[in-house]
Order: sequence, then structure tokens, then C-alpha cells
Amino acid sequence: MIVNRPDSDTFRHVMGHFGSGVTIITSSASGGPVGFTASSVASLSLDPLLLMVGVSQDSETLEAIRGSGAFGVNILRRDQVALAARFASSKRHDRFRDVGSEVMATGSPLLQGSLAWIDCALHAEVPAGDHVVALGRVEACAAFDGEPLFYYRGDFGGWAP
Repeated sequence: MIVNRPDSDTFRHVMGHFGSGVTIITSSASGGPVGFTASSVASLSLDPLLLMVGVSQDSETLEAIRGSGAFGVNILRRDQVALAARFASSKRHDRFRDVGSEVMATGSPLLQGSLAWIDCALHAEVPAGDHVVALGRVEACAAFDGEPLFYYRGDFGGWAP
């Protein structure tokens, strides 16, 4: 069978069939907190405790992560679709409006009301095409009751047992 190499649109379509959790990655910059919606997040190691997140090369959040040496991972609840959409939009100045946050030991802002959060120190970064894989050393984390928010085929939704 001959298969042509896929283009970026085909690859994006195929990967859209891989359901994933939804997070907001946050960090501190000199102008205030920054963040973006991400689904490219995964646990990586238990010894030491590490996770990885894909961050766009041209992201202001990547610049903040590098500058502060830290980032937060906020795992969203099923009812936080509007928050996920806000942090995915191009309107960067409105992202933290009316959103409660707490600054953690690393200096990263973590969003109140998340299903879970992870406070990370930047352990390493790996160039990966138009992104960087940021490896975070877990400094603190917590989880709460509730249902997770998922991303599947270009849309946000919940888990139905």
C-alpha cells in the first residue's frame, strides 16, 4: 500500500480523534500572569516527578516560563468550557479577568476552581519543530472532586460513562 505523507491539516484532523484532557498552563511575567489552553500535557516520570507540556515557540507563556523558571498546570473541570475557550483565544489581555488565582511557591499563578493543579519548576526544554517540550519538575500538586473537561475532534465536552 502506498500512503502519501500527510500535510498539517490531515495530521491535525487525525490527532483530533485522540481525546485528551484540557489544561491551562500559567506562568508569571513582568507584566503579570500569562497562560494558554493546552491539551498536550502528560506525566513523564515518577523518579524524579516530571511532566511534559508542549508550548508554541512564539508563545508569550514560553518566554515567561523561561524567565521565571516555573509554570503551573491547571486541569480543568467539565463546567470550565468558557475558561478553556478564553485562554485559547487571541485576546491575551482578558484571560485572567475575574479569574481567582493563587501564587504558588515557584511564583506560578494557579487558577482557583480547577479540578487539579500542578506547580512545576522548569527542569529542561526540548526543541520540537514549532513547539518546545517543557519538562516540569513537580514541586506541589493537589486534586479535588469533580468531572474532567475533555477535548475531542475540535470541541470541548465531558466524560459520559
